[in-house]
Amino acid sequence: MRVKGTFVALIGFFLFLAAGIPAAEASTPLKKLGQAPFYKAKNLKAADVYPLAVRFKKDVANGFTQAGATELFEPFMEQLKKQKPEAVSVQPGQTLQWMMYKKKGKVRVTRDRIWAGKAPFEAYRVVVPYKDANYEFIVPKICLNISLKEVTAAPKPATPPPAAPPAAKPEEPKPLPPVKETPAPPVQEPKAPPVTTAPPAKEPEPKVAARKGFFVGDVGMLTRLDPSVFGLLRAGYRYRFADKFAVTGLLGGALLIDGDNDESAFLADALLTYYPVSNFFMGAGVGLWAGSSNSKADLILEIGIPINQAPQSLNFELFLEGRSAFDQMSDWTKYGRWGWGLRVLF
Repeated sequence: MRVKGTFVALIGFFLFLAAGIPAAEASTPLKKLGQAPFYKAKNLKAADVYPLAVRFKKDVANGFTQAGATELFEPFMEQLKKQKPEAVSVQPGQTLQWMMYKKKGKVRVTRDRIWAGKAPFEAYRVVVPYKDANYEFIVPKICLNISLKEVTAAPKPATPPPAAPPAAKPEEPKPLPPVKETPAPPVQEPKAPPVTTAPPAKEPEPKVAARKGFFVGDVGMLTRLDPSVFGLLRAGYRYRFADKFAVTGLLGGALLIDGDNDESAFLADALLTYYPVSNFFMGAGVGLWAGSSNSKADLILEIGIPINQAPQSLNFELFLEGRSAFDQMSDWTKYGRWGWGLRVLF
């Protein structure tokens, strides 16, 4: 009976986590525009894009910062100022790396979206050259939600070869002497110009690589249904050894805030995290829950979402966590601990 209870507990534990897991596809479908607009319009004119961007300049700058592209804000505004955007149609199936929008007056950014509407939508296209790349932005006419479509390398013109020296003129034949008949000297052939080759084009500068190691700090809450409430505080180090996988070690404590049948504890946790898509992660691991009167080895399961993913600055994640001692899984509804928190990656 105990083995059966443990099996049922594990099934319930994973069903709880699976309820919040989105489909692990490359891009999230976007089926409708205009529900969270920067500026709602029926037919936005090309000449109106720059004045509206200036009008909402603070919000637009905030959107670029949230997207991790602060350095592109000024070049984007300069390009709009000197050149009207080009009218285009975005076909179903085309992807956007990110899109800024407004919800309840606050600027937000969504990533990895694919246009899944039944028909194309009308937009303006703005290409911003910056350093050694061209950044292609899309601005839907209906909402002014600025979106980054793609980044391509900017081709550099090859240096033209130096001009060839002029060919030598042939020597004119000498006149014959008045008395003696002598043959004229042979005419010299013109010299061939030297062969020159164009120097190789300069390689584009390598992009800054994403960081693999982060110092990590967690702050949050845990609760148990007996009931007990804990304040969660942990710190440690994360190493991202592949594009979609990372390992994290954490030390900290769970401070008992409320509850008569529990006690504060020291925590030592190790987690393996998997990112099936850029805006969602799930993790599993083991941990030590060490109180003054009792210590347990826990199974830990997590799901969460990254708030931002800037390569060279602070990053933040929100997570939901469930943990239960291995020898108490037959009654995890009573002894399991559930909570949430904010993770800071330095």
